[in-house]
Amino acid sequence: LINAVLCCLLGTGFWHGYMQGGLAAAILCTAISFWAKLTICVHDVKHSHAQKALRHIYHVLDKHKMFPGILHYRYDIFRTHFEKVAEAPLGCAGFKLWSRFVRDGWRAFKFLCSGIVPFMRLPESRLVVVTILGWTLTSVLSLRGLPVVLSALAMMLTVAMLSFKMTVQFPSVAGPFYNIVLIFFLCVAMGMEAGTAFSISVQHVTPLMTSPRSGGSGARVAREGQLPSVWLGNSSGIVPYAVCQMEWGSKDALLSCLDLAALSWMAYEPDCNAISGLLGRTFGQLGRTMPRMEQCAKYDALPRYVSFYFPPERTNGIGTRVWALKGTSTWRDIYTDTKLFSTIHVLQVFSSVVPILSLLPLNLVQSIVGAVSLRRGERRLWEDLEKVVREQQAVSKGRERVLLTGHSLGGGIAQIVAARMQLPALVFSSPGIVYSARRFGLSEEQQARHVVVVMPDHDVVPRVDRHAGVVQHIACRGRDGLHASAGSCHSLDKTACELWRVCGDRLGRDFSETCAPYVALSALSAPRVLSEPEAER
Repeated sequence: LINAVLCCLLGTGFWHGYMQGGLAAAILCTAISFWAKLTICVHDVKHSHAQKALRHIYHVLDKHKMFPGILHYRYDIFRTHFEKVAEAPLGCAGFKLWSRFVRDGWRAFKFLCSGIVPFMRLPESRLVVVTILGWTLTSVLSLRGLPVVLSALAMMLTVAMLSFKMTVQFPSVAGPFYNIVLIFFLCVAMGMEAGTAFSISVQHVTPLMTSPRSGGSGARVAREGQLPSVWLGNSSGIVPYAVCQMEWGSKDALLSCLDLAALSWMAYEPDCNAISGLLGRTFGQLGRTMPRMEQCAKYDALPRYVSFYFPPERTNGIGTRVWALKGTSTWRDIYTDTKLFSTIHVLQVFSSVVPILSLLPLNLVQSIVGAVSLRRGERRLWEDLEKVVREQQAVSKGRERVLLTGHSLGGGIAQIVAARMQLPALVFSSPGIVYSARRFGLSEEQQARHVVVVMPDHDVVPRVDRHAGVVQHIACRGRDGLHASAGSCHSLDKTACELWRVCGDRLGRDFSETCAPYVALSALSAPRVLSEPEAER
C-alpha cells in the first residue's frame, strides 16, 4: 500500500504500485528462504568463525547427549556449559555502547560475504537473483519514464522464476492447485498492470440525431433503400414499447426517451465546450425553448456529470433540468464497476450452478452483499452528486423539475441518486441495485417508484444484480435480423436506434446517419414520411 500511494503521487498509477508492492512483499518473504540457504552455504566455508562456533555447539550437544528435539528440556545444562567458557577479549571495551553495534554489524557483514560465493554457485540462486535485479531495475526506470508495460513484463517474469524455484525446492507443495493459483495471479496482475500500461483513447462524439433543416429537405428519403430522415413511428397498428408513450420533466418542458438518450450520449463528449454545439444540432428546432448546458464536470471525474436546462414553453412556467451521467469509458470507470458490483456478480455466477439467490431470502442476500462495506471514497460517487443536485435545487426554488439519466455505470449511479433523493430517472443498460440496496443505503420501495430501466436483449451489464423499478425490454438485432453481440447490444447508439425504429421521433429529427449500421429499411415496416408543412411545424 505504501508503494501504491507513492506511485499514485508520482503519476504512474495506484494499481501499478499496488501490484509492485505486493510483489516486493513476496520477494521479502522469499529473502527469508535465501537467508536460510545462505546460512547453510556458510557452513561449508573453511576456517571461518561460524564453522568453529557450530562445531563447538555440536560438541556440547554430543557431550551432554542432547538431541535438538529435547533441547528445551535440558536447556539449563546447555546454558551452564557456555557460561563456563571464557569470553574472548572484546578489544573495544573502552568504547561506548554504540561501538558494539558497529562491531556486530561488521561481523555480520563478513559472515554474509563469506557465504555469497558458494551461494551464487547454485544455478537456481543465480537465476532468481538475476531476475529480481532485473525487475527492480525496470521498476525504478518505470518511475523515470520507462513504459510501465516493460515493468509489468519484468514482474511476470520474476513471478515465473520464483514459482520455478518453488517447484524445485518444494515439489510436494507445487501441485495442480498451486499452478491454478499461479495462473490466476498472473492473469489478474497482468490485467491490473494493463490498466496503467495502456490507455483508452478518448474520442469525440457526434449527435445521435440532427434537427430538420430549413425548407423541409430533411423530410424526404434521399435514395431508394436508405433510411428515411424523418420517422414518426409505425403506422401499421403494431403496439410500440411502453416507454415510447412515457414523458419526463415538467408539463412545460416534456422530454421523451430519445431526448434523454441523446443527453446521455452527450455526456461521453470529452470537451465541455463542444457539448453546446451538440445541443444545437440535436434540439435546434425548439427555438425559444432551446436547452442549454449549465454545468459540466471534467471528463476523468467520477462520476462525470453534465447538467442541462430546458426552459418552459410558456411564460412563468416550470422548466426541466436533466443531470446526465457518463458511463464506462476509462480504466478508472472499469475499476469502479468492479468495486461496486463484483460481489453480487460472483454470487450470480455461483447461482447459475446452485440457485442460492432463489433459495435465500432477499434480506439475507442483501445482508451478505452489504457485509462488504464501501469505503468513504466509494460512497462519494453519489454523495458528491447529491450535494451538487441539492445546491441547484436550493437555487431554483422549485421553478424546475429535476430528473437523472445515464448509461451503463452512469445509469447505475443515477439510479442510486434518484432513489435516495426520490427523483425520477431513465437509465440505459445499467446494472441493478436490488441485492446491493443495503450496501447503497436504499430501500426497495425507493427504487421501484422512481426508476425506469431500458434493457436490450443479450446485454449482460443490466443483468448484473436485479432491478426493482420499471424495466423496458427491447430487441437487439442486426441489420440481417439476427441476434447482435453482447458488446453491440450494450452500446447506447444502438439502443437509441431501436427506440427510434419502434417509437419514432415526434420532433422529426434525422437518425439515418447514426442508425444506418443497425437498422434496415425493411425493419421500419411502412415508413411514413412527413410532408413539408408537417416538417416545418
